[in-house]
Amino acid sequence: MVANYLHPGIYIEEIPGTRSIQGASTSVAAFVGVVENGPPDTPTLITSWNAFTRQFGSLIWYGFTSWAVYEFFQEGGTSCYVVRVKDAGTGKAATASVGSSKFKAASLGIWGNSLQVCISNNTVVTNSGGGAPPPTPVFNLQVVVDAGVIDGTGGGTPNLPTQLLTAYVRQNGITSTLINNKNYYVLEAFNGFTDAGLTFTQRINTQSMFIRVASSDGKRPPNTQTPTTLSGGAAANWDLGSGLNTLKTVQALSLLAMPDTVTITDSNGNTDAVKQGQAINQGLLLCQDLASLFYAADPPYNQNVQEIIAFKTGTLTGSQAINSSYGALYYPWAWIFNPLSNSNVPIPPSGPSLGRYAYTDGSIGVWKSPAGVNDGAMRTVVALMAQLTDADQDSLNPNGINTLRNLINYGNVIYGARTVSQDTQWTYVSVRRLFIFVEQSLKNSLQWVVFEPNDQALWSAVTRDVDAFLTTLWNQGALFGATPQEAFFVTCDASNNPPETRMLGQLYIDIGLAPVYPAEFVIIRITQKTAGPDSGS
Repeated sequence: MVANYLHPGIYIEEIPGTRSIQGASTSVAAFVGVVENGPPDTPTLITSWNAFTRQFGSLIWYGFTSWAVYEFFQEGGTSCYVVRVKDAGTGKAATASVGSSKFKAASLGIWGNSLQVCISNNTVVTNSGGGAPPPTPVFNLQVVVDAGVIDGTGGGTPNLPTQLLTAYVRQNGITSTLINNKNYYVLEAFNGFTDAGLTFTQRINTQSMFIRVASSDGKRPPNTQTPTTLSGGAAANWDLGSGLNTLKTVQALSLLAMPDTVTITDSNGNTDAVKQGQAINQGLLLCQDLASLFYAADPPYNQNVQEIIAFKTGTLTGSQAINSSYGALYYPWAWIFNPLSNSNVPIPPSGPSLGRYAYTDGSIGVWKSPAGVNDGAMRTVVALMAQLTDADQDSLNPNGINTLRNLINYGNVIYGARTVSQDTQWTYVSVRRLFIFVEQSLKNSLQWVVFEPNDQALWSAVTRDVDAFLTTLWNQGALFGATPQEAFFVTCDASNNPPETRMLGQLYIDIGLAPVYPAEFVIIRITQKTAGPDSGS
């Protein structure tokens, strides 16, 4: 606005200063998958684990998104979006009734058909007349599984649900218990109830991983002579694609995880690695299209080194290779401690991995690899599914598979920093994420340039702003070079904006960056020093 100076006096004018370029968010994650409650296909901002439980429910077995979000906050994450996906099929949760109380598995699927519920007296009551002892005012509830299911006495190859339950029993050292002359493994025990009212329902529904109280009239359920089996569970067909598409409208996202790709199975519950790979590629494609997301992918359960390499390289029959600079693959699975059940639980690695991403971004910057004995230290991971050796990593690392390893004196750490890309320009996670950060920062902060006169004044202003932003990054250690001129260049002038491009309404800003690469291979070279004639003097 041009001021009109009509009378003598002092006039104040505000002159626009340099427009600073604000760094884009780098550590806000999106978790797309299976949770207990909440609106479907609705990205919801969550800033703490308590906020998650209020909106989406508690930790549930065979719903790995809840565990991933839990670990994300445990390992350093501060905010994320959660998208609850819908069942596109006819999935059902297994159910059972004991008296007037109805129980159901905590998530959909055939896995719940292996569960059984046992109601018993809180104290041992003898009954000299034989038969079942009379119920006492105080009772216990146990979630059990037939020992034959775990011990494999039924024959055949166990499916994924059985493998996970077996791993849980073995890892936690659960011994079999004799109930009515038959062996069972007690997965969970809840003691000291006087009725099946509100306290009973709340305690089971917030603390159990395996079951929920679907309904109850508050009356004490009768004792079970033998455990009551849950039945009717049917596999779900989780619509991860629709959940992914909802992220296109969410701003400030930078990380992605879909932990429930690991539960994609055939109708018999057997792992379908081909379809799991297809789902991962769907997530990678979204990241590439948006150019703002980076995906931490999970491996199928219980694969050995050769199998996970085949999974990644696409050498499985009918599978596709996993190849993109916008994602990383972590291996193997991890065990974390569940304080509600006082037990260790198996989870895919994306949750704790993204927690370390967020921690590293906050403490150093997006240009630092979220790996190693410091930034890659997973403090809440108690064990790993497989103990990998240097020889194993010799095969995994060149194929872009980042390992989780247990190192002496350091514990469980992320010990890989590579993307799944075959393009050597984008070998490292930190390099790809640095470029995403710079690109999104410039995109967000240079919106003011649109529709401005495309002339020397604009070119100078843009060059000045971008140069200041990149100089700050160089000072922080994000770019390589002894001087800013060695670390980057910015060109926005007549050389790259000739008349013909200006007539088309186009403005070109050419930027070159020299990223800092991680010191992935540290070679310590030692030689013998030959002592001279005066070495002893």
